[in-house]
Amino acid sequence: MSLRGRFVLAFVLVAALPVGLLAFLVERRVARAYDDSSRERLRAALEVTQARLDRLRERALLQTTAVASLDLPADDAANPRELVQALGARRDLPALEIQDERGIVASRHWPAGVGLPDADVEFAGSPFRLEKSAAGFGSALRLAIVAERRAHWRGRAVLVRGGYFLDGELAADLARAAECRVGFYAAARHEWTAPPDSPLAGWRLSSLPSEMAEATLAGRAWRYAAAPLAPSLLVVAALPRADLDRVLGDVLGDTLAAGAVALALALLAAVVVAQRLSRPVRDLAKGARRVARGDFDAPVDATGQDELAELARSFNAMTEDLRSSRERLVQAERVAAWREMARRLAHELKNPIFPIQVSLDTLARALERDPDRFADLFRESSVTIRQELLALRRIVDEFSEFARMPRPSLRPTDLNAVVEQTLQLHRDRAPGVTVETTLAPSLPAAAADPDLLGRALSNLVANAIEAMPGGGTLRVATRARDGHVLVEVEDTGPGLSEEQRTRLFTPYFTTKKGGTGLGLAIVQGIVSDHGGRVEVRSTAGLGTSFALSLPVASP
Repeated sequence: MSLRGRFVLAFVLVAALPVGLLAFLVERRVARAYDDSSRERLRAALEVTQARLDRLRERALLQTTAVASLDLPADDAANPRELVQALGARRDLPALEIQDERGIVASRHWPAGVGLPDADVEFAGSPFRLEKSAAGFGSALRLAIVAERRAHWRGRAVLVRGGYFLDGELAADLARAAECRVGFYAAARHEWTAPPDSPLAGWRLSSLPSEMAEATLAGRAWRYAAAPLAPSLLVVAALPRADLDRVLGDVLGDTLAAGAVALALALLAAVVVAQRLSRPVRDLAKGARRVARGDFDAPVDATGQDELAELARSFNAMTEDLRSSRERLVQAERVAAWREMARRLAHELKNPIFPIQVSLDTLARALERDPDRFADLFRESSVTIRQELLALRRIVDEFSEFARMPRPSLRPTDLNAVVEQTLQLHRDRAPGVTVETTLAPSLPAAAADPDLLGRALSNLVANAIEAMPGGGTLRVATRARDGHVLVEVEDTGPGLSEEQRTRLFTPYFTTKKGGTGLGLAIVQGIVSDHGGRVEVRSTAGLGTSFALSLPVASP
């Protein structure tokens, strides 16, 4: 017989009689007390949760009102991204968003949504919403309780929405306060908001019970009660049937004698069996600690024919495999890291290298065909080459500091001149692409850093050209709008899916083979640091348009 079989047989034979007596006595008491105990706990859980939600709603209303009426600055100098982060931290609002008629102006919980339309899900007539929020490199809908207030900011009407998420720590805290499992169920979407380890997740609630009901979740029996919070939104409290601690206290006297007999007999059997188990288990534990320290050269004793001996032999085989594969794994990770770094550097270095190459080619042709003009062209080209070499140095220095982009040095800037200079650098690398420009005359000067703005615009133009490998039309236009100057870059490429458009500005997300995913993230960072915004429109099969909106420079 196997070790497991001997262990189970010994405990069954020793504990069968006292456990049977214990079960008989407990069953009579539990049957009478469990229903009342469960019903009272579920009712209390729903009341505690409702009271907590009422306090959160009042707090969200108070803090959102303060942001809308007191905290929004009167001038236009504030960076929307930094402003919403600062206001959210000051007012303790994890969910804080400012919107206008075009979409999201600034968002604390979904920074990548700036410039996109509102994608939240409402529960009519209630303060509850499914807010679209940042999640890893993408986004997800999270249940929140929010308040809304109208305000006037930057010369236009805006909507300020702030509140608190009901998932994560808050959901777990509600469960602890109510002493049972608590979750929120969006019936129309069949989605749960509950702690990650909650058995409620994945349960499809078919109807709202009028009182306590019973269901089987994850193979276990649960009793639950629910209450409506809004149309299609319920709060559900659940208790496992095995959670009988309070009731078992009533029958402690009856079970004490039988439990003591069962414990003594089971302890005797456990001592005998433990003597057989302790030595190989200790050897395995010591071997595991050695492996954790990197020592693979001391195998454990694997003598014997039972399961523990087989486990020891498997453990020794595993350590041998780990020893041989560790070095290969380290080498492979090192090579992969260097390759990834090389790809990302190549993405940023190729733009400055191109004008250097063009300038050198121009000098070579001038020296061969028109030596008299060589001196003039040399002076002009040397300026371009020097500027691009400086740009190369900045790129190398700043690549590892992407998360801390340099702050812009703002001054009145001719946006049309920046556009012309950028297009001049890219015209020769766009065979088959027709470039159309519509530059507004008498365009107001933008408050911008010409170098950083040129870098952002160069990324957009390069992306547009790469999106049309078979040829197409690149349209670049400038115009003034509501105290801002805009530059629009439009291509006739394949366009973007909704999922791609949502994740465009996430660092290291790319739709191009070999891309680093930094280009558009850098664009958004530069524009946000200028106090502007990036708007994206795309239609599958028809192309994509990016619009950079920057504040007009002060007189």
